Order: sequence, then C-alpha cells, then structure tokens
Amino acid sequence: MSVALSKPYTRLWSLEAGTMMVVTDMHGNWDIYRRYRDRFVDLQARGQADGLIFTGDLIHVDSPKAVDRSVEIVLDVLRLQATYDSAIIYLCGNHELPHIYGFGLAKGSREYTPAFEAALGHGNDRQRVISLFQSLPFYLRTAAGVALTHAGAAPSMVDRQIAHKIFTWDHLAQLAQVEVFLAAQDVPTLRRAYAKLSGANSYEGLAKYYLAVNGPDDPRYDDLLRGALVTTKADFQYLYVALFTKCEQEFDLTRYAAMVTTMLQHLSTDYAPQRVLVTGHVTIPNGYQLVTPDHLRLASGFHATPSETGLYLLFDAARPVEGIMDLVEGLGSVY
Repeated sequence: MSVALSKPYTRLWSLEAGTMMVVTDMHGNWDIYRRYRDRFVDLQARGQADGLIFTGDLIHVDSPKAVDRSVEIVLDVLRLQATYDSAIIYLCGNHELPHIYGFGLAKGSREYTPAFEAALGHGNDRQRVISLFQSLPFYLRTAAGVALTHAGAAPSMVDRQIAHKIFTWDHLAQLAQVEVFLAAQDVPTLRRAYAKLSGANSYEGLAKYYLAVNGPDDPRYDDLLRGALVTTKADFQYLYVALFTKCEQEFDLTRYAAMVTTMLQHLSTDYAPQRVLVTGHVTIPNGYQLVTPDHLRLASGFHATPSETGLYLLFDAARPVEGIMDLVEGLGSVY
C-alpha cells in the first residue's frame, strides 16, 4: 500500500491510506532519532510500513550535558523526504515555531533557540531548514479516524472560526504584515526600546546572540523585532496556545476531555469522523498514556521516562478505528 496524502488546508492535511509509523519529540538526540529512522527504513523495506510521521519537536536538546545534533536531524529528515517523498510527514511543534518568526524560547535558565540558530549558519542549509519549517502542517487527520498534532487540545481549537484560522495559517502573510508596519517606523528607536525591555546594553548584542547574525547588514538583523511584533497579535496567540498547551496539566481533566472531543469534531469537518487524537509533547512514565478516552499520548524519546521505554505507533491510515484501544496494539519499541 502506498501513502495517499492531500492538503485541503495549509496546516491541516488529510491522509487517506498507508501504514504509518508515528514518532514523537526527538529533541536533538541523534542516537534516539537514528534508532527510529532505521526501524522505519527496515519496516518499509519489508513492506510493513509505508510512511513515517514525526509529530514535531525534532530540535533543541533538553539537557545541558547532551550533544545537540538538531540541525543534523532536520537535514536527515530532508534527505528522507527526498527519498520517500510525501511518505515522510513532519508536523510543526512548539520548538520549531520560534525559528519561523525569530522569537526566543526558554525554560527556566535554559535557552533553546541561540544554539540552533548558530548551528544553522548562514548558507543553503539555513534556507532549506527554515523553508521546511514554514511548510509544516499543524494537524494531520486520517481516513482511519486517527488525528495527530504535536501538543493536544487547546481553548483556541474549541471555537470553530478560530480553528479554521489555524488550519489556514499563513506564516509569510503574518511576516509581511509586520514588514509593512516596520517600514513606517523609526527602527533604530524600536531596537533601543527592545534592548531596554530585555535589560541588555545593545540590540546588536541581542541579535548576535539569539540570531547568530554578523551585524546590522544581515537581512535577519531585525528578526527579534519581527518576532516581538508578531507574537503580540491576537491571532498569533491562538496559534501559540495550540502548540504550547499543557493539556490536562493545565486544565481540569473533565474540561480537557470535552476540549479533545470538540477539536476532533472540527477536524472531522467534511471528512471521515476523527475518533482518536495522538500527540507527544508532555513527559510521561514509560512510552504511552491514555489521557482521555479520545487522546493517546506517545513518548518516543526524551519525554519517555526512562527514555528506553519510548515507543512508536504503527497504524493503518485507511482502516477505521473504533477507539483508542485499537491503536495500543500497534505500539512498538526500538530498544
């Protein structure tokens, strides 16, 4: 069976057929990534898998002691796509989003974005990686009724009109609006204000640290301003919440279960009923968790504790599922 993929919306894609392997949250760990990649290549060669789905957060190692090979992983995914074409599906996670817009991402004292920007360099690899990030969908729905996204359900996805905005999201249009605004402003004054708000001595120092730019002549020099302006927009906050939601850790479980059900209904519009949501994003014991009757959380790498308990999911995108337990039998390990 081959993969049958369509893109009815910019950020919501539909998968009609194919036996798919699902992997979550590699977070820059090459060894873990290589295990899952090689398992897919083996399964594909034996006719047991047609495609591979990454649910986002391939980048940003989360331990200061670990070697961060995020850029190598993304470049390898590009090579996989060159070989397997649309059979390799990569969903946008919250860690990919900052590099599209130029805003920083941190947890506590750990800052994720500067190292990735520096590792990207200034050549063709940067263009290829950022173009890939800009193209990534946020949601994937399947004829089987299995929907996938990075994080989970969020309040912004409960409202049908807001959900449609996210399904049709245009990164370049958002950035173009910011560019029009900046063209009418005193940009040096904005830079000084940004530096002051950041508690820094100069904007140039911030740009060099966070964006790995050479100086004011770099076309990305004002990306920190662009990112700050984009992230203050109301529409962007809807998207931010959708990718950064903490799911049941943030909301009462009863309320969260209702949010999952409503989001699945929106994902079902003019399509097969979506019955189960599969995500990564949150750290859990072992490799999977039944969050609600409709939500299966998968932990393939960093988010599985311990990491050796990480799992992948194998399912037939054309065979309708009745419920979440139909998927559990498709869980597998690379350890």
